[in-house]
Amino acid sequence: MSISIKSSPPSSPAHIPVQENLRPGNSVTSSPGNTGFSTAETVSISNSARALYSLGNAGEQPASASGNEAKAAYAKGQRDIYDFGQLIGEGNYNKQDLLPKTDDPDRLALGQQSLDYAIGLSRQPPKHAPNPFEGLARNSLSAVVYDDTGAYTEAERYAAYGELQRQDETYFSSLYAKITNGGDNRQIFKGILDYFDDLPVVEKSAYPDGFRDSIGGLYREQLEQWGPLALIRQVAEPDFEKRLDSADKPGQSADKTLQAVLEKVIALSSAK
Repeated sequence: MSISIKSSPPSSPAHIPVQENLRPGNSVTSSPGNTGFSTAETVSISNSARALYSLGNAGEQPASASGNEAKAAYAKGQRDIYDFGQLIGEGNYNKQDLLPKTDDPDRLALGQQSLDYAIGLSRQPPKHAPNPFEGLARNSLSAVVYDDTGAYTEAERYAAYGELQRQDETYFSSLYAKITNGGDNRQIFKGILDYFDDLPVVEKSAYPDGFRDSIGGLYREQLEQWGPLALIRQVAEPDFEKRLDSADKPGQSADKTLQAVLEKVIALSSAK
């Protein structure tokens, strides 16, 4: 059995490398030693990100949005992130034009930190500036990325997308490590269902019709064969207790990462 996931953004997804050695915390500092980055006092940037999110309308992704509206919002969000990445990569921009038009210091700090993050990733080799959206809830990140009200700068949406990717890759890497070659993959299909069910409407629109039903059917087959999930016994060989290969590749979109997990688990479930 095979399941193909096809999303339909109008252009290639943005390639945002995953930040390494991220550490939780409420404060970050721009270092004068990072050429091209701004200098600033230490600020509670994570708190600023949360405050900004609460001020905007981005959290209100309507559950009643039609399929076409959701698909259009998803495609535009992906295109905007890609276009901004191209702009930063080419270096043909005025930094002031990419910052929030406000005198609020926390608001400016968030915009500047987001821009520093984006500029850092465009360098060769990349300079991993802190991502001010680190640790924000996934659906809050999605709301920022796909917001079209102008409440957020393009740099902020880009940074939010980078953190969203990091969280997704961490999640799918964890799932991948649980794949067994004995066919008992109840946890995998349950994890995929949980992930999909938690997605906002805009992101669900990237998946084909019937996707959840297909995964649900595979999960039910596993339950019929192995019993309720509460009875699970982890049987994983060392070869499979490793990170998902695609998690080390920058810019892998969630649907492609999920496709890799599906292909592996279905192949192993069938090879008995």
